[in-house]
Amino acid sequence: MYAVGKLGEVAKEFFLRHLALYTALLILFAIGIGFGAMATQSLSQAQRADLADYVSSVLSTLAKNSLTVANRGELAWQGLTDSILKTTGLMWLLGLTVIGAPVVLGIVFLRGFVLGFTIGFIIDELYVRGLILSLSSVLPHNLVAVPAIILAAGGALSFSASALKTLLGLGKESIYGQFATTTGLALVSASLLALAAVVEVYITPVFVQLSKGLLT
Repeated sequence: MYAVGKLGEVAKEFFLRHLALYTALLILFAIGIGFGAMATQSLSQAQRADLADYVSSVLSTLAKNSLTVANRGELAWQGLTDSILKTTGLMWLLGLTVIGAPVVLGIVFLRGFVLGFTIGFIIDELYVRGLILSLSSVLPHNLVAVPAIILAAGGALSFSASALKTLLGLGKESIYGQFATTTGLALVSASLLALAAVVEVYITPVFVQLSKGLLT
């Protein structure tokens, strides 16, 4: 119990100390969502038709819940790999390099852009049905994935800032302690993204099925 309480205090102190950083990351993510939503207006009719067909096929698959156990397992494993290697792992490595910090910001913006584009296109094409589809198919796993991405990005950027200060002789914070904190945040983020992948494969189809009466 003491260890858990101590860990909670350390986490609270870390987030309070980096509140401005996490606020900026949330704002950047929101800007990405806004740009993504606006980008849907620049699509040609052919592109809209192709995307609309794709959305319809995905919706049909989810509504029928036709994925086999093997397919679900394969998709969940792919989601786990993408989460650990291509998102959390990449941001962790970029943070350690220091010079890769701007790329971390780019990842946060890009994830927001993709989310905004997806939701914006679905709502733009299907109106009220699109809003229902977004709530049932896009929102559930992103409620877990988005905080995980922000968490990992904040850890990576905080390490880069601390390492840069240490190299310039401007900081007194232990680089080893910051490394441990950043690695811990990356592990938590990876766990949350893994959970998001499981939610997307196993839980999201349930929500879509529950709402399919409103989508037809």
